[in-house]
Amino acid sequence: MTPAVLIGVDIVSADRLSRAAERGGATFARHLTTLAERDRGLDAATFPVKESLIKAVGGRPPGFSWHDFEAAPEPPSPWADGLLDEAAAELTAATGLALTAGAAYVLRGACREAARLRLGGPVAGAARWGSGAGLLVSLAVVYADRKDTRCP
Repeated sequence: MTPAVLIGVDIVSADRLSRAAERGGATFARHLTTLAERDRGLDAATFPVKESLIKAVGGRPPGFSWHDFEAAPEPPSPWADGLLDEAAAELTAATGLALTAGAAYVLRGACREAARLRLGGPVAGAARWGSGAGLLVSLAVVYADRKDTRCP
């Protein structure tokens, strides 16, 4: 059985994001990222990736926090990684920008509950991102994380 999936995409100007990060400095980083993410190094793609995850869960639910999404140290599941390969290829064909970086995401708080209500049961996320031509592009999937799901 293939799990249900929610998808989100975000495209942002790299210059605009750089200016926001410069203005906000450490406060911007603390607001956007968890301590574990900062310990692993803040990446410029964090904002668009989390925006694409927000879009996947259906927007910012009451009680939303940027910390509702945390990049996991382990890679995405093989099933999610394969789905991202396929979707990233289509997004690359449409934008001309390769999505070469990626991570699994843990969902917490209000966003986890919003996704759980839409998908039923435990949820997980994964994302791919890339940059070029002055843009950062991200693609995220949020899916029902059922341990009995077999890779298609």
